[in-house]
Amino acid sequence: MSATSAVVFDLDGVLLDTTENMRRAFAATWRAAGRPGDPPFTTFLAHMGAPLPRILDALGLSTELAAVYAAESTRHIELVTAHPGIPVVLASLASAGVPTAVATGKTHERALQALTAAGIAHGLDVVIGSDQVTRPKPDPEIVLTALAALPDAPDAARAFFVGDSVLDMRSGRAAGTTVVAAGWGQTAPETLRAEGPDHYAGTALDLLAVFGLPSPVRETSPGAHDG
Repeated sequence: MSATSAVVFDLDGVLLDTTENMRRAFAATWRAAGRPGDPPFTTFLAHMGAPLPRILDALGLSTELAAVYAAESTRHIELVTAHPGIPVVLASLASAGVPTAVATGKTHERALQALTAAGIAHGLDVVIGSDQVTRPKPDPEIVLTALAALPDAPDAARAFFVGDSVLDMRSGRAAGTTVVAAGWGQTAPETLRAEGPDHYAGTALDLLAVFGLPSPVRETSPGAHDG
């Protein structure tokens, strides 16, 4: 059993590569709003971590267009994949007896849909969506709700929260967890580092060292030798 009580992950950009799926869904939403020109996808990504209606409102779009976004995201769900190394990390945590959860700006239903499409839903114990809390990130409610839903309600002071947005960093910090910045996500490394995370992981496999877990054994090719 690891000394880590639990690990809570953000979803988009951390567990899953949803960038192309989101790009197409946002483009459809932008067109449905009758807006001219190229959709400001970079601006959209800058709001990651917040619930979709809040992001749309920040961009001056009707929150009713969330239905358009969700439909287009579902239509291209095959574009959602697990980030490299994530299945190994989840398997290592499970082997060490460390419970895992998701705390995401997506709704619970859409989060499960994405995790299932990527083939890793079975590797997580709890999934908490933004529709299951009243206060979104950067409030700590969603992280604390995820921890409370795990068996034996793990202690936040011994838990990790892994995120890739400014809102994630602040939510995890407010919850009292050890905060890990996911450098492979959708936010520039310098922006994440400026938030003062406890750890910075450049790749998903770097999380194993952060959690105090052994790195996966690398197989050597036939005939390989030292030297």
